[in-house]
Amino acid sequence: MKKPRLMDLTTGSVGKKLLLFSIPIILSNILQHLYTAADRAVVGQFAKDGTEALAAVGATGTAITLLLGIVSGVALGVNIVCSNLRGAGEEKPLRRAMHNALILGLLCGFAVMAVGLLLCDQLLALMNVPQNLESQAGLYMRIYFLGAPPTLVYNISSGIMRSHGDTQRPMLILMVSGLLNVVLNLVLVILFKMGVAGVAIATVAANVLNAVWALIILFRPSGEFKLTAKELHLYKEESLQILKISIPTCLNSISFNVSNMILQSTVNSFGKVVIAGNVAADGVGGVMHQILVGFYSASVSFAGQNYGAREYKRIDKGLLWATFYSVGTVTVLGVICMIFSEQMLGIFNQNPAVIKAGTPKLLYYCWGYGIFAFSEVLIGCLRGIRKNTIPSIVNVVGICLSRVVWILLIFPLRPTAGMVYLCYPISWGLSAAGLLVCYLYYRKMAFNTAPVLT
Repeated sequence: MKKPRLMDLTTGSVGKKLLLFSIPIILSNILQHLYTAADRAVVGQFAKDGTEALAAVGATGTAITLLLGIVSGVALGVNIVCSNLRGAGEEKPLRRAMHNALILGLLCGFAVMAVGLLLCDQLLALMNVPQNLESQAGLYMRIYFLGAPPTLVYNISSGIMRSHGDTQRPMLILMVSGLLNVVLNLVLVILFKMGVAGVAIATVAANVLNAVWALIILFRPSGEFKLTAKELHLYKEESLQILKISIPTCLNSISFNVSNMILQSTVNSFGKVVIAGNVAADGVGGVMHQILVGFYSASVSFAGQNYGAREYKRIDKGLLWATFYSVGTVTVLGVICMIFSEQMLGIFNQNPAVIKAGTPKLLYYCWGYGIFAFSEVLIGCLRGIRKNTIPSIVNVVGICLSRVVWILLIFPLRPTAGMVYLCYPISWGLSAAGLLVCYLYYRKMAFNTAPVLT
């Protein structure tokens, strides 16, 4: 691979730079998603009872995402603060922010691990996991949460790299660790017959590799970052800046996943075949999700650097280009998934009943993800210009609250799995409308106010 360079997003062609910056992030996100997809595909195809094992892994998904939402929240705060400081050319505060972020991330990682292990049984009960799946689902969750510290360290480290315009090395790390994850999955499940425990151990091992490799890049004396152990401290000012951005995002993520836990609990009530179909649909639709999340992440960094450099017109252009790229890509992929839905769901499980159960959710993904892509780009730009609290509330109301209301009031009128899935595109549309209003309002306020970064 060509030696990566740090990318300055404040100059040059907006469309070209945004695309070049986004592609490695998208590939990295897809590789991370493939960790979970590989877990599900291997246990679904090769475990002793593939349908039951697949359902056990899938039944834990929203609970894991609930507590790991703090990972994306803290990483986002690091990305925005460092992007703003880099765009403004504030070298000393930038170094303090990077060193501070690693310590903060490690502490948060151990907190997530402790909470996850402590509340595992309660989370399984909250999600209405069928009794015959509790043992396997609980084992998978406990092993997975042991890997929370290295997961957070890697995400913080990749956030630092991306804030400087480096998206290539995080992608390279995930390429190698993703291969390790797949190999270990096959060895532990097929050769050693470890089932769900095997795929969980493989994922943790891959996350450890991610963290170690990323830290080597950041601390290498001859590298671009040149972080040092003696500068690792918790700095009050930098911590407050990161937490000011991270806390609303974490609360947004937690609210988002609480609503998804309610949906998952409802899906779980239909039994293991519907659960397995839901998991298979998430495995296919997750690829589209990682693409739009990639453009969201790129929008955060792009808006962050240009906000720090006071290049406000470029932020508007970045929003338009990111919308064009993200909505266009997921729309094309959605059409492909609709045409080959049976074949794609069959990757995870060959049971015709499972494929039939997963088809409705996959189809809702296919025609609704373009709306979701637009809302993600909007909130990415808003967070990049440090307007996070109100947009997060709007997102919670548009997506989370609407889903809860749907399950309580609309779903009982026709209690089917398809009726659960219908709330996804509806909630995405509500969120996109609210965030568009936020962007039009806040851009004027933010762009007329000089950012205070130090």
